[in-house]
Amino acid sequence: MITIRPNVEPTGLYTQKQAADALRVERHTIKRYEANNLLRFRVRKAGNQKVTTGADIIKCWQSMYL
Repeated sequence: MITIRPNVEPTGLYTQKQAADALRVERHTIKRYEANNLLRFRVRKAGNQKVTTGADIIKCWQSMYL
């Protein structure tokens, strides 16, 4: 995981891959964060894809580094 705050828009929606890219971790790590309730995802009706907000990505990062 990166040591500087991820560059994401707090109100933006991000897929699991985009969240992994923002935190610079592997996608399976994102799934582990979700299982441990560090990241919350919801299923987006358009495309049936799991998404999270930028604010949740930042919260996950803060739980690791602050």
